Amino acid sequence: MSQTNYQEIVENWSRYVDAIKKIDGEIQASSHELPATIDEVSKLENDLGFVLPSSLKTVLLEFSKKVEFRWFFPDGFELEGPLNQIFSGDTHWSLEWIVQFNNDKKGWIDDVFPNREDPYDAVWHDKLTFHDVGNGDYFAIDLSQPGKEPVVYLSHDDGEGHGVELAPNFKEYVLLSSRLGSVGGEDWQWLPFIDENRQYLNPASKNAMLFKEALGIKL
Repeated sequence: MSQTNYQEIVENWSRYVDAIKKIDGEIQASSHELPATIDEVSKLENDLGFVLPSSLKTVLLEFSKKVEFRWFFPDGFELEGPLNQIFSGDTHWSLEWIVQFNNDKKGWIDDVFPNREDPYDAVWHDKLTFHDVGNGDYFAIDLSQPGKEPVVYLSHDDGEGHGVELAPNFKEYVLLSSRLGSVGGEDWQWLPFIDENRQYLNPASKNAMLFKEALGIKL
């Protein structure tokens, strides 16, 4: 991803901040820190016990080691049709949180989803979690496919988004998500923007156009 793409991500977030403020919504967080150093990434890899996916490592080293972007619609503000369950946006990652998120994920695997032979349980295995939704669900990078690093959703309670791929890799996830204001993180909020073949966020879909039009966003 080029520096131009990183600049677009920041500009996309800024547009959504302005739009949410115009409808008297709440901007709970909007910040990104400097990129990580090689030493910081190496320490994280040592703590995890394996090498980070290349797309995640690239974003940490080139863009930011810590991002927090979170907003909420004001009370009484509702969208229509397939967008009526959207109420917030949230994306966050940090060198400081990844180890804890993955320890927490391991707890879910050990206690609830231990069976790799079970199709539902299997989705939880061989994943690197980077975003804790806060309800027991996670966004993660799939480590099970050599040469691929898709971002997937882990649901703890039979959520419709369980195992759905949101982007081909972490870099693309950050870019695609930013074009939708990082809507979510609960799966019912971002599922309207997944293509019919159940693969990847589509910021140019019909629902995406309706969403951006409702907020006065031009992307």
